[in-house]
Amino acid sequence: MNTSEQHELLQRHFGHASLRPGQAEIIDRVLAGVNTLAILPTGGGKSLCYQFPAVVSDGLTVVVSPLIALMRDQVNTLLQQGIAAARMDSSADDEAREEIMQEIAAGGLKLLYLSPERLTDPALLALLKKSNIALVAVDEAHCISEWGHSFRPSYIRMPRLVKSLKPKAILALTATASPQTAQGIRKAFRILKKDQVQTSFYRENLQFDVTAGNEEAKKGRLLEVLQSAGMTPAIVYATKRGDVEEVTAFLNRHGVVAKSYHAGMPADVRAEVQDGFVAHRFPVICATIAFGMGVDMPDVRAVIHYHPPKSPEGWIQESGRAGRDGLPSHCELLINADDRTMLEGLVQAKQPGAAAVRAILQHVFSQGSRAIVSRYNLSTLNDVPVELLDILLARLETAGWMVQDGASWMWCHLVPLRWDQAARQRMLRGFPKSQQAMFLEMLDSKRRISLLELAENQVVKMNKIVGQLRELEAGGEVRLKMSHSLTHFRIKKEPENLEELVEEMLAVFQQHTEYDLQRIDSVFKMAQSRRCLAVSLVGYFGEKLAAPCGHCASCLGKKRPRKLPASPAAEVSLDELESIQQLVAEKRAPLSSPERLARFLCGIYSPAMMRYRLYQHDHWGMLERFPFEEVRQLAHRLPL
Repeated sequence: MNTSEQHELLQRHFGHASLRPGQAEIIDRVLAGVNTLAILPTGGGKSLCYQFPAVVSDGLTVVVSPLIALMRDQVNTLLQQGIAAARMDSSADDEAREEIMQEIAAGGLKLLYLSPERLTDPALLALLKKSNIALVAVDEAHCISEWGHSFRPSYIRMPRLVKSLKPKAILALTATASPQTAQGIRKAFRILKKDQVQTSFYRENLQFDVTAGNEEAKKGRLLEVLQSAGMTPAIVYATKRGDVEEVTAFLNRHGVVAKSYHAGMPADVRAEVQDGFVAHRFPVICATIAFGMGVDMPDVRAVIHYHPPKSPEGWIQESGRAGRDGLPSHCELLINADDRTMLEGLVQAKQPGAAAVRAILQHVFSQGSRAIVSRYNLSTLNDVPVELLDILLARLETAGWMVQDGASWMWCHLVPLRWDQAARQRMLRGFPKSQQAMFLEMLDSKRRISLLELAENQVVKMNKIVGQLRELEAGGEVRLKMSHSLTHFRIKKEPENLEELVEEMLAVFQQHTEYDLQRIDSVFKMAQSRRCLAVSLVGYFGEKLAAPCGHCASCLGKKRPRKLPASPAAEVSLDELESIQQLVAEKRAPLSSPERLARFLCGIYSPAMMRYRLYQHDHWGMLERFPFEEVRQLAHRLPL
C-alpha cells in the first residue's frame, strides 16, 4: 500500500489527515508482520495503531484490554464508522456472546475486543485458533509485570495464549513503562529492542505546577485555579473516597459546580457522572484514579492532584489526560507532609501479616491435587488486597507449585422461563431420573445454589454438572445465572515446610512495599526539587530533554519550601484508648489481628472493612490523623 492510499483510508475511516509521531512507524511494522512494542504517552493515539491495520488487513484483529469503558466507546465509534467490531467482557450476557461467536465463525468481524480473562475461555480460544488472525494487540501491556503499576495475573498467561493464535503480528501497547518494565514486555512477546517504538513523554502544551501548603492553603489554591479563566473542564484527583466527597462539597459551596466519582458509588451512577462530564454538562469532576482510564476527552484544560499520586507513572499518566487536543493545559500538584504520611500508610497497610499468608497457603494446599480458589473469599476473609493476593498466586504459579487449570462459578440460579407443569416435563425429557431430581430441586428452590456443595467439592463432578445445566439451558425453557467466579489450580507439588513458604511470600510482599515506598519518594523528590519538573518526570522513564521546559513551576522560579508543611503532633486521648479497648473486647473476627485493627482505626478501606461494612462503624477512622505504623504498633500492644 502506497502513502496516498494510506492517507485516503485514514481520512475515510478515521477522519485524520495525517498520523501522529510514532504511529506511522508502528503501523508499518505491524503491516509488515513484525512484533512491536509501542510506548505512547496518554493521548498519543495508541488505538489507531491497531485500528488502521485492522481495517486494511485481511483477517481478524483481536484487541485485549482490561478497560471496559475503552472497549465500549471504541466499539461504538467503529460501528458508527461502518467497521465491523464487537466486544466480549464481563458485562456481556450469554446471548450476546453466542452472537459474537457466530460472527467470528462466519468471518464477519474486523476487530474483536476481549478482556484478558475472556481470552482464557476454552470455547472462544478454540474458535480463534481456527480463524485467520491478522493481529493481536495487547493494551496496557505493562500489566504483565508485577513491578508495573497495575499488575494483572491474567496477563501472566497472555504470551502463551497469544502465541497459540498464530497471529501474523503482535502489538504490545502501553502509555507508561520504565526501562525495566519495557524489557519484561519485550521478552514476554519476543519483541526485538529495535522494534520498540517510543515517542517522547514530554508534551509541550502541559504546564506543570506544584503548590505546597496545609489543608486550608490547598483548598484555597484549588479554588483559585478552578475559578481562573480557561481552567475547565477540569479533573481533580484525591486519594480517598471521603476526600473526593469533601472536596466536591467544598467546591460546590464556593460556586464551582463539581460532581464526585469513585469506586464506592453504584456503577450506574458512576457511568452517569462520567457521561455528564464528557458531555460538558458540568465543569469539574472530583475523582479517585478510578476515573479516566480509557476515557477519550480531548479538551480537559486542567488536572489537579489534590493529593500527590503514588508514583511517577501515575503523575504523568493522570496529568496526561489534560490537553489531548494540543492546546495549553494546566497540571498542578498540591502537597504537604501529611500527604506523604497518608500515602506511605496506605502502602504499609496493604502488607499482610503472617497469619493471613499462612491461612491462604493452607487453603490452597489442603485441597489435594486440585485446588478451587475464590479470590473474593480469600481476599476478604484474610483482609489481603486482591492485587497482593494475585501476586501471591502468580508467584506460586511461576515457581512451579501449581498451574491454573480452568475456572467455574460458586453460585448457580436456575430460572424457568415458564412455570407450568407441561413445560417442566418437556424440558426434563431425555435426562436420567437422578439429573431430573437435581434440576427440579434447583427450579423449586427459587434461589441460588452452591455448585461446590452440589458437586461435593469435586472439580470433575462440578464440570459435569455445569455441562448438564448448559445442555438444559440450550433447550430454551430456562435461564442459567452464574455468579462468584472460582479459579481452579492443579497442584504440581506441595511444600514440605509451609512456614518456609510463608516467610518467602512475606519477603515478596516486603519487596513490593519497599518498591512502592520508593516510588512515593520519587514523587516527593521531584515535587520539592528546583529541577525542571518536565525534565524530572520524563527522566524517570529514561528520556532526556535537550533543555528545561521553560514554563513549569521550577523554570518560572516559583518558590517552594524545602520542608513541607505538616500538622502539629497529636496524642491519643484517654477516651479514644477506652473506646479502642471496648472494641477489642468485642472480639470481632474482621479486627482479629493488629494489622486489621490498625486499618480500621486509620480509616483505610480494605477487603474485610468492605465485606463487613466496618466503614459504617462509629469509631471508623478515629486515629486517621496518625501515621499507620504508629497505630499498628499501638495495636500490637493490645490483647487481640
